[in-house]
Amino acid sequence: MYDEVLMPQSIDNIVTALCADYMRRAEVISGRSAPYNVIMEYRFLNYRIMNAAIEIAGSRDALFFINDIGHDVGYAASELWVLSEMIYKQRKKEVKDNIARRLSLI
Repeated sequence: MYDEVLMPQSIDNIVTALCADYMRRAEVISGRSAPYNVIMEYRFLNYRIMNAAIEIAGSRDALFFINDIGHDVGYAASELWVLSEMIYKQRKKEVKDNIARRLSLI
């Protein structure tokens, strides 16, 4: 079963910001429009974030949750409306906690 984690607000803010920046980093990676060491750091962050989301939400829904977390999208405006509201909120929290864990923030 999933272990409940109390995330400090500062860590929550960091995870939200990293998720909000996910697509920009992906574009820099694919366009190779930054120095090599920057691209490698971006790859590391995006890899950890995506894998953490996949572990909880599965590969089909992972990017949706990353986007929802990063842009503070709630259930009503989410593209994941096919999930029940309770499941959506629980899974979103679990994804956020797992991202923080996989980035060694908690």
